[in-house]
Parts: sequence; C-alpha cells; structure tokens
Amino acid sequence: MGVPGPSRAHQAHLRSAVFALSLALGTGCEEHRSPSTRDAGLTEPSPNASILPAPLASGADPPGIGKPPDAGKPIADAGTSDAAPPEPRSLREDQALPSEVPRETSGLTLIARFRWPDVPPAMRSPELNADGLQHLRDAVAFDLVIDLVGARMRLAFASRAFTVPPGAELHARDDLYGHALLWPNRTTYTVLSPGALRSMLSEQRADVVPLVRAKVGPLPDGSLLGLATEREELSTPTGKLELEQARANNPQPANSAWPSGASLCHLLVELAGASPALATCRADLVPLRAAYSWPGGGHFAFEVSRITRHSDLNPSLFAMPPAGAEFRQSELPPPPPTALLSDSELGELRLRPAARSERPDPGAPKAGLLAANHSESLRYISVDGVPAARLPPGSEQLLLGLRPGKYLIAARDFFGTEDQAAKVVEVPARFSLGDEPEKNR
Repeated sequence: MGVPGPSRAHQAHLRSAVFALSLALGTGCEEHRSPSTRDAGLTEPSPNASILPAPLASGADPPGIGKPPDAGKPIADAGTSDAAPPEPRSLREDQALPSEVPRETSGLTLIARFRWPDVPPAMRSPELNADGLQHLRDAVAFDLVIDLVGARMRLAFASRAFTVPPGAELHARDDLYGHALLWPNRTTYTVLSPGALRSMLSEQRADVVPLVRAKVGPLPDGSLLGLATEREELSTPTGKLELEQARANNPQPANSAWPSGASLCHLLVELAGASPALATCRADLVPLRAAYSWPGGGHFAFEVSRITRHSDLNPSLFAMPPAGAEFRQSELPPPPPTALLSDSELGELRLRPAARSERPDPGAPKAGLLAANHSESLRYISVDGVPAARLPPGSEQLLLGLRPGKYLIAARDFFGTEDQAAKVVEVPARFSLGDEPEKNR
C-alpha cells in the first residue's frame, strides 16, 4: 500500500502557515524601509470631536457591481477560508437591510468639507463687512463629520446647506456597494443603490444614474496633514477627479488600528460617475482630498482638515441599520428650509445700507432680493459667494434681510457648475434664473 497523502485539513494548515510566514517577512521589510517617526498629522481626541453624531452601470462595469437577486440580504460568514474575500454586493433600494450588531470601537474621525473652489470674491466697498462675510461662509459651509471604524463608515451631514437636514447620516461597509441614509431621528432609513448619491445631493431625489469604469492614471505622491499620500487621477464622461489618500503604513501609535477608507473612497469616486469597483479604493488608504472638474466648467472639492484617533467609539452608532429602524423605500427625509440664512444673518454682509444709484426694476420687491428659479433643476443662490437659498425648480425665496446696496449674485448646482456668470445686483432687486412662464392673460 502507498503512503497516504496529507489530509485536506493538514493542507489548509500548511497553507495558513506559509501565508503567515510570508506576511511576517513582508511586514519586517516594510518596517525596515520606514523607520518609525512621530505622527504629526493626527491629534488627540478633542471635546468637539463628538458634537455631531453621536439600474447601475454599463457593460463596461466590473462583474458584481450590478443588482444581484440577493442584494440586501444577510452576508454569509466567510469563516476561516483561505479564499480571497468575495466581491462586495450592490444594495437595492427596494430591499431592507438585515439588522446587525457591530463590535469595533477604534478608528478615526475626519473633519471634512465639500466646497466650491472657484467662487469669486465679494465686491469691495466701504459698506462690506468682511468679518460678517467670513462668519456666514462658515455658517453655511458644506461640513461633514466622518467616522471610520474597521471596515465601516459613518458620514454625518453637519450643515444646514445640504439637501438633507442636519443630523442625517450615510452609513456604508466595505463589503457592500451603496449606502444606507439614516434620517435625523435615527429610527428611519432609506437604502441608496450605487449611482444615487449625485441626485440625492444635488436634486433631493434618489434617482439612480449609470456608473462606468473610470480611466485611472498615477500622479506623484504627496503629503497632507503630516501624512504620506498616494495620488491618482480618474476620468469619466461625468468629470475628472484627482484623489489623494493617506497610506496605512504611516507611523502608528502602539495598539492603534488603522481603519479602512475604502467606503469613503467608494463615495468620492461615485460622485465622478465612476463605478466603486476600483483598485484605487483599498482598505489600507484613507481619502484626504478630492478635486473634481466638470466638462462644462466648474470645480468641486472634498477636503479633510483634521484627523482624530479614537479607541472608545460606540459600536451601535455604526450599525447599518440601527436596531429597530424603519425602512422607507426610495424616500428621503423632509428637506430643510429653502432659506439658508436668517434675515439677521443676511444683514451681517454689510455694515450699513448704501445709497441707491440705479432705478429699481418694476418687478423688484420693496426690500431685499427676490430670487426665483424657473430652471428644471435645483439651484443654490449665493450672495457674495455665500449660499443664501436652495431653490427647487419652480420656487422662489425673498431674502429680506439684505441691506440696500450692490451684491454679487450667482446660481449654481451643488457640484459647483454655474448656469451663468455671476452678476452685480443692486438691492432691492429681483434675480430670476431660467425662462419665466408666460402669464395668463
């Protein structure tokens, strides 16, 4: 009789041992190449860190990014198999998510902001209140608080300027494509399929648009917030994206886990119309900056300004969805008010009223600025570069608090594309976007 070969269990044990040995050798080489230095880019937890929260694709898309029949169902336990992790599954807007109980407690909090990089400066005048202008810019900035824990992301909308109310959150996991939108009450959620983010942010809708495989090219490495970064350029018919991500092999404090930034990367590339199934989005990278440029002109940016480490985060805050939350299919939370600034805040833009130099338009109000949106898409009306109103199609808003004088008025979508060049308007005035409907005679 021949000598029996090793059992399957013994073979699996040998493969695990070889894999562990090669991983240890590779880690030793990395540590030899990158001696430990002090991590200057990370701060200790601050009191402010916990103020806030507590049909896809074309034929070019990678396999597994479509809508499989089991999307949204519980993910099977991978066990201890040596096989590579399965391709992430795509969520469906018509399927509720199974309840879960996360366990991770260590991770990073990113303080970040979306912004329009090419907003023209306010007109210089004796009446301009520079301090008030800056205060209002900060008050309605597109601020975000992002927690990364393990392979999970929680992104909180920390501004009244978004199309969803402050306190709403996007939850995501590396093993799923798409997001759960948690309403501010934390008891209701909506599933967003891959491709729905652009319409949610720009139109207050959950329409799904096709995503395509991006063309990816390397850029020179960089450094942000004291961290070494990798940079790449992604191109799609929707636009071009320069993405900068911090490496996990930056010096780490003892007993500190580096969470995955893949889910945040998925979100950022989706805004450029790209499929999230990209080698660009990896668990060992955390996005710190994204610069977008659009074919029709206009620019948009995502920037992280501060990173804080945590070791005691509440795991239940990262549940996708929270226990007992109600599923709402294709429904978004009620939108916030269209006026982004109060009358008293608008008054801060000028130190005093200015004398009238032009004859007012017959359609102008007696005071303030009447902004009307007759276009087919939601638009932000900005005053001296400050978003003052968010107008859905067919709506108007009276900005009564503006003192008499000249202001720079512009209309643009959430992603920074202007419908027309900004123009100087002397208040009281009427600002109309698009073709006004004919009046009934």
